[in-house]
Amino acid sequence: MEKLISGLHQFQSEIFRSHKELFERLAQGQNPEALFITCSDSRINPNLLTQTNPGDLFILRNAGNIIPAFGAANGGEGATIEFAVSGL
Repeated sequence: MEKLISGLHQFQSEIFRSHKELFERLAQGQNPEALFITCSDSRINPNLLTQTNPGDLFILRNAGNIIPAFGAANGGEGATIEFAVSGL
């Protein structure tokens, strides 16, 4: 837990300040370039993997990186994809 708190403080004092314009723009709303579907595996960092900034990707994570066929299950995947396609 200490590592997380320390990282948050470092983000606030260093990263946020050096990218202030980016975060101010993101506070106004999101306009991602792509929907990125990936596994919920903690070892995967989509922004690092694709060399993108916060806000560039709308990220959907789920166990196994599997999207069920339409109507096959009541999960959040379909709603997330619909929001990404029609709302963003």
